[in-house]
Amino acid sequence: MTYRWLSPAQCAAALLLVALGAALMLLAQRRQWRPSLALAVYTAALLRLVMLAVTYRLRPFDVAYDFQVAGYNVLHHQDPILNARPSGWDYLPAYAFLLAGAYWADLHLHLSWAIIVRIMAIAFDLGVVVLVGVVAGAAGDRAALRRFQYACNPLAILVSSLHGQMEPACLLLSLAAFAIVLRGGPLVSGRMAAAAGILLGLGIAIKTWPVLFGPALLLALPSWRRRWQFAAGAAGVPALLFVSLPVTVGTPAAKLPYIARVITGYHPVTGNWTWAGLWLALHVHKSNLPIWQDPLWLNVGSIGTKAAMAGALLAVWWWRRAHPLDVATATTTALVAITPSFGSQYLLWQAPSATARPTRLSIPLQVVLGGYAAMAYLPMDMLTWRYWKMANAMMMLLSFGVVALMIAALPWRRRQWQPRQARQHRAVMQPSDAAAA
Repeated sequence: MTYRWLSPAQCAAALLLVALGAALMLLAQRRQWRPSLALAVYTAALLRLVMLAVTYRLRPFDVAYDFQVAGYNVLHHQDPILNARPSGWDYLPAYAFLLAGAYWADLHLHLSWAIIVRIMAIAFDLGVVVLVGVVAGAAGDRAALRRFQYACNPLAILVSSLHGQMEPACLLLSLAAFAIVLRGGPLVSGRMAAAAGILLGLGIAIKTWPVLFGPALLLALPSWRRRWQFAAGAAGVPALLFVSLPVTVGTPAAKLPYIARVITGYHPVTGNWTWAGLWLALHVHKSNLPIWQDPLWLNVGSIGTKAAMAGALLAVWWWRRAHPLDVATATTTALVAITPSFGSQYLLWQAPSATARPTRLSIPLQVVLGGYAAMAYLPMDMLTWRYWKMANAMMMLLSFGVVALMIAALPWRRRQWQPRQARQHRAVMQPSDAAAA
């Protein structure tokens, strides 16, 4: 084992914090706790800041290198895609603008890069806590209970505080779009539909995966006119950021078609997740190229990503009459279950919608996902290469069980949902029918 980034005591403390968050989630469900918004936010902040204090020396590769390079490039008016390693940065520079500010603070104010980036993620995640309650209330669930459960979600704690990933920012913007659409209901105005689209578009500009929430939001809108207004807002933001790249980050105009191909064709490298991990372990392929450059594994990743998108579209069709939050949970779960590539942060995609409108297995699933991610983030980070490979193979086998639980936790019995307008119409008609009888 190596103790360069994490000591046994720090690892034990972090795992204890994960267990505490999981216990609070389950206890809140059992006792139907409904703490105030302030208490939920304070609890979320405390759990995340303590995790940051315990694990601040850890350096996830993408945050420590790829994010820092992106921030440096934007700060120096250079395109972050053209000046990154292969698959190092494949997004529009929306989040890279924030990373540029973090890099400047690290350079001139001598603040720790690793801590600044994680504090940004924590701040976004606190906003997600608030919005989980908002969308849960709009869906008719117990807002106070659901936001507290997300505040204690061990997976959310790890992704924001230990990893410092972009997922909390994407989820914050996507949930804000859900809040507008669900609270507006059938009376949502065109301006509000466009605003929801702009928020989702900002999320897509940060990372491409929030496009998975698009079908759920479109199905939630009451008319085709509102859907077109939403789609215009969602498409307009990434389009505006794209055409302004020569001005904002100095991208040569001749390189814009290449940038478009990189963004739309992006997929992470093949990892240790389910079928792709098993194939990677069993397939004998002699090559001196790294996995992110080897044509075989690039093709596996490309084909597998297309299959995952097809699975997500199938989930949209299967749950097309369900509640929008159920559609969001099904879509994100389907893609994560099939994807050939994997990062622990992917597991967080379904967490807000599944927590705001849970099934019987949704909350236990969050605990299992938190435990799975904790093993990858904490003890495995202390292993030397030889033992890491052994643990990685074990995690690959465990991933099949995790996916099986994710599929079992889907809202299979909630494929039909009656919007508020239809329920109100039925309530008005019933007395008339009774009088006629």
